[in-house]
Amino acid sequence: MRLISFCLAAFFFAVPAIAGTPLPVRKAGHWQLTTVAETVGMKTFDTCITAADPVVTGVGDKNCHVSDVRVLGDERYVDVVCRTDEGKETTSTVLTGDFQTWYRAMSKITFDPPQNGVSHMGVTIDGKYVGADCSSVNASSGSAK
Repeated sequence: MRLISFCLAAFFFAVPAIAGTPLPVRKAGHWQLTTVAETVGMKTFDTCITAADPVVTGVGDKNCHVSDVRVLGDERYVDVVCRTDEGKETTSTVLTGDFQTWYRAMSKITFDPPQNGVSHMGVTIDGKYVGADCSSVNASSGSAK
């Protein structure tokens, strides 16, 4: 069993990062997002996504940088490191989906130093494309992207 774990780890970490690998772009329009996290439970809300909205939190933020992007099969592994007033936050995300009709983002956020006694937390986001028309998205429910 130990040898199998070692071989799988060696294979995973031997997959090279693909230089210039772009992150997926979600189709612009009305999306329904369902988030699951230990801290807030399960929440579903509607939001309007533009092609400029990053699929991973922190991408494009001046205090953050993408430290790694790896492709393994139909999954993309993305690490984003951000500096905050409280310290360093590293978000490691696995992305799957066609990003035209659905996607899933599974993230682990690590805090260094821990914030309020929390060193890490996880969140899963399932996105479902509803349509091009965002007029039905309530501004108060569409704040998170």
